[in-house]
Amino acid sequence: MSADQLVQGLIGGLAIGCIYSLIALGITIIIRATEILHFAQGEIMMIGAMAGLSALWMVDLPFVLVLIVGMLGGGLAAVLIELSIYRTLRKLRVPLINVIIATLGVSIILQNVARLVWGSEPLRYPPLFRSRGVEIGGFAVSPQLIWIVVLGFAMMALLQLFFRYTRLGIAMQAAAQDPDAARLMGVSVKRTTTYTFVVAGVMAGAAGVLLGSLFFASFNMGFLIGIKAFVAATLGGLGSLSGAMLGGLAFGLIETFSGVLISTAYKDAVGMVVLIAILLLAPSGIFIRPGRRI
Repeated sequence: MSADQLVQGLIGGLAIGCIYSLIALGITIIIRATEILHFAQGEIMMIGAMAGLSALWMVDLPFVLVLIVGMLGGGLAAVLIELSIYRTLRKLRVPLINVIIATLGVSIILQNVARLVWGSEPLRYPPLFRSRGVEIGGFAVSPQLIWIVVLGFAMMALLQLFFRYTRLGIAMQAAAQDPDAARLMGVSVKRTTTYTFVVAGVMAGAAGVLLGSLFFASFNMGFLIGIKAFVAATLGGLGSLSGAMLGGLAFGLIETFSGVLISTAYKDAVGMVVLIAILLLAPSGIFIRPGRRI
């Protein structure tokens, strides 16, 4: 492997890893708050990508505003689904496995709705970054990859600060860790659960815009990416925020360098091998967090 391949692989792996981390964070906080394994998280990401692209079609917006529109689209889709479907199922006191199966149904519904609205052909984002490479250590690196890494790390840092220092974030942590004790302290668990889906949807929507600007947007773009984000969350330890972030970055690097060293045709298979290896050798993931905290 040449030095140029190493640098390109490192930046590219971190960029795609940031996208996996953002989706994995949503999966993680939903599991912590509700114990629901949200298989539709990849499709929420797709809705965010489509929302950002639709905004670009209507108005020529700068990238930051496109990103915000995608985040709003993902958050709105997530809260509507939570209020209309998941909350109804919880009120009916159906078994948890039924709710998890319902997330699969939501995934398929969202794919078909997106196909009706935006069509079945892949849609390319207009150029959102200048194309001229940035020199890092004598190597030309795409500014798009650099911006994805910067924005990805910034959003993950803001999420950590939100949970650590804001009143709402602390309330969400309390409700996730011990719902009964949180209720006694005046915290509305229903409300914090809704906020959890909003935050997860916003993170997924951001990931959708970043991924769409890197490749393309399509109605089925969320299926495989959602599975990879689940692998990333499992790699870091389901339920751990830091684990989801580091797991996404690690998985992005593993996938990228496997494509460089082996073949890009097999990088998806490498991801599944990683998943099976984690389940066999370290089922709790790299980071084990006791308790039920966000």
